[in-house]
Amino acid sequence: MLAAVGLALACGPAPGPGDAARSAPERPGPDLEVRASPDLEAIASRVAGHPGVWTSLPGIPDSILAGRRVIVWFARDLSTLDSVGLGRPEPWVAGAADPERRRIALRVDGPQRNLGRLLAVYRHEAAHVALHAATAGAAPRWLHEGYAQAVSGTWDWREGWRLQFTLMRGGHSLLSDLDRRFRSGVDPRTAYILSYTAVDALRGLGGDAGLEALFGALREGDGLDAALRRVYGLTAAQFEQRWRERVLDRYGWLYLLSRTAFVWLSVTVLVIGLGIARIRNDRRRLAEMRERERREARTIVMIDVDDPPSAS
Repeated sequence: MLAAVGLALACGPAPGPGDAARSAPERPGPDLEVRASPDLEAIASRVAGHPGVWTSLPGIPDSILAGRRVIVWFARDLSTLDSVGLGRPEPWVAGAADPERRRIALRVDGPQRNLGRLLAVYRHEAAHVALHAATAGAAPRWLHEGYAQAVSGTWDWREGWRLQFTLMRGGHSLLSDLDRRFRSGVDPRTAYILSYTAVDALRGLGGDAGLEALFGALREGDGLDAALRRVYGLTAAQFEQRWRERVLDRYGWLYLLSRTAFVWLSVTVLVIGLGIARIRNDRRRLAEMRERERREARTIVMIDVDDPPSAS
């Protein structure tokens, strides 16, 4: 059973010992209704109102959710929230959001007890709720997922190789295919990575001000192509081409080679390769020596038999 454990401003600091006399800073933000099982009340109270979750979302004013209620659940098993309409996510899912109804669920179990990780997942889901409000629900799925990854810091450079292979083999319309990737569940990791780089490309074109203008255009009823034209002067096809070029430039082989882990991996592979080549060469030389010795031994025997020395 999940119970309500408090109502707090998301922009206010997380409560702690000796904080009873302090007043939360008056900054615009949502009204949080926090729900958690009794054994998770302490961590829920600590995390729910963390000031780094709901503020400073690029392109979205802090006031976008001012005074609106947002419900945040903390649970060990997200499948227990199926009864409240949050679906039945896979066991590995760390968080879920219902942006339209402004509801968030966070799994607190195992590695999720790491505060930094839990806050990153929380901000990821909070970004979905805020972006839905900023665009009046008009943002495509790739924009939602890419934006949430960008603001929560969950991008991992080690996935650069996946981008290379995806873009080189994918042909055209990769961006327009991302929403279908999410719906079908086919290779979702690649879809998340590509979505992140698309949002990164948008920020590269116009910064946070460009994102705010794009969100505003979507909120006012523009389709994605019209919004891109209005804000960046690009059609969706032109933006996709620039995005592809940016990804290949930023996350290509030179990018990977500049990373220490990849360099050491390359050195390891090179050393192993040289070692294998040396072993094969030694085996070949040993076989040649054995064959030469066998031929020499045969020659001596033939001389002894066919050409015996004359009797003295």
